[in-house]
Amino acid sequence: MFQLLFVYGTLMSGFSANVFLSDNQFIGYGVLYGARLLHLDEGYPAVVDGDGRVFGELYQVDTLTLKAIDFFEDFFEAFPEKSLYIRTIRPVRLLPYGDFVDAWVYILNSCFIDSKSYIEIPGGNWRDFLKKLLML
Repeated sequence: MFQLLFVYGTLMSGFSANVFLSDNQFIGYGVLYGARLLHLDEGYPAVVDGDGRVFGELYQVDTLTLKAIDFFEDFFEAFPEKSLYIRTIRPVRLLPYGDFVDAWVYILNSCFIDSKSYIEIPGGNWRDFLKKLLML
């Protein structure tokens, strides 16, 4: 069974964790509304609920791929309270057409937000943020 997955950080094309998605179909680019994007001091991003938007990529994935990414994202379906990220379904707008699709998204577990150091990423695009960071 195939499902849609929205990725916004190291799982995107051109980044190291995209290897998880190499056998899956790239659907296109998308925008997640009602969210903020953070760059954690550990060097990777996290989405939290908020009033902004986050840009990323959509993939059609199979169940086995989703389970592998759950492990990578420290999501434990049986123990969500102990998970770093929570996998949840959110509406994502496809670019450039504007249709909304329901996709899985990994959201930072709110119980961890106070224990993390981070920079909020204005504009919600991690790839652009890293380009600017590397130019400094």
